[in-house]
Amino acid sequence: MGRVVAALGAGAFGQAVTVGIQLLSLPAFLAVWSPQEYGVWLMLSALSAYLAMADVGLVTAVGNQMTMDTGRGQVEQANRLFQSALAFMATVCAGLAVLALLLVALVPVQGLDVGDRRLALAALALGTVLTLFGGLADALFRATGRYAQGILLANLVRLAEWLGWMAGLAFVGTLAAVAVGGLLVRLVGTLVLVAASARGNHGIVWSAAQARLAQMRGLVVPALSFMAFPLANALNFQGMTLLVGHLFGPAALALFNTYRTLARVAMQLTAVFSHSVWPELSRLYGQGGAAAVRRLYGRSAVLCAALALVTSGLLYLAAPWLLQAWTHGAIPLQAGLMALMLLYAAVAGLSHVPKVVLLATNQHAGLARWVVGLSLLSLALAATLGDRWGLAGTGAAILAAELALAWLSFALARRALCQRPASAAS
Repeated sequence: MGRVVAALGAGAFGQAVTVGIQLLSLPAFLAVWSPQEYGVWLMLSALSAYLAMADVGLVTAVGNQMTMDTGRGQVEQANRLFQSALAFMATVCAGLAVLALLLVALVPVQGLDVGDRRLALAALALGTVLTLFGGLADALFRATGRYAQGILLANLVRLAEWLGWMAGLAFVGTLAAVAVGGLLVRLVGTLVLVAASARGNHGIVWSAAQARLAQMRGLVVPALSFMAFPLANALNFQGMTLLVGHLFGPAALALFNTYRTLARVAMQLTAVFSHSVWPELSRLYGQGGAAAVRRLYGRSAVLCAALALVTSGLLYLAAPWLLQAWTHGAIPLQAGLMALMLLYAAVAGLSHVPKVVLLATNQHAGLARWVVGLSLLSLALAATLGDRWGLAGTGAAILAAELALAWLSFALARRALCQRPASAAS
């Protein structure tokens, strides 16, 4: 329980960082850039975020398995698994960085004919690669019972990266300056995360000396299944960003993104709660199987549902004042669209805990088969309804897909908790 409380505290700090960044970014960017320039930044950020899928879910699956291994007292197994993942990720990230730079520099893409935009996209891509590699530190923190410390440090690095963006915005003001400022800070922050995770006598070492491909064979299915979730997130967020920008233009995209950002405050609060119990669910499952996690799951699901509903309702009531204070009247209130976005946030919050149960125990393959399809359906529906109803149509499409995903999450979590524990990776 102490680790859960500590994780909640670290998660609350992370949520404060997220909300602070979201609330301050919009007025900061709009103070220097026009809404159209800000829309370009959003689209470049969306493109670079697709690189996050390159680990094919390996880091998260490894982190779960390492935590279950240490829960059973199998530290040597966890160490071999970590070193195997390290060798894999170092190779992937190096290759990915080279490929991304070549594509940005050489491939002719409409809208990237300006050097400033190409340099900004290259810096954003490299920052994403560094974030990807830094996920190994999170896996190590999680497996050694220091999840709260890892979350705290990761959020400090994220805050520092944003400050690097703001420095580039304030002192130079170009897209490239903003992206490069963040990249430099992210590089230093990643080195700090690696050094901090390595401290202690926990028996897991940053080395590739014991790296063996065979160590990861049992994680192929859960790792590939994890890939579906960042892909779905990319389709839901970056994909929807690009679609809205294409259908309605950069100014409408700024409005849509503002509404979605406000709605996601509720989602992020419930995510903080559900993610704080993730390592404990893995550890309990490693120790005693499904029966050991049922009580924690039930209590967590009820608390998370209450938090999602209350927070979304309060945000709807406060939306007129928040938009006026946050954007100084630059972004108007459309009550129907705001209601749709907050309903989407509430539904997503309801399903966080059952999804985390599946993810924490590497039993998410069934859900993974559906999430990408639902995301693609959401985009197709958004394009159709957006043509008829404007931005409200995109909100309705997002809500419909989230309702289907919530139903699936609860059904699959219930089935998973009636099964015997999965065998450890060999």
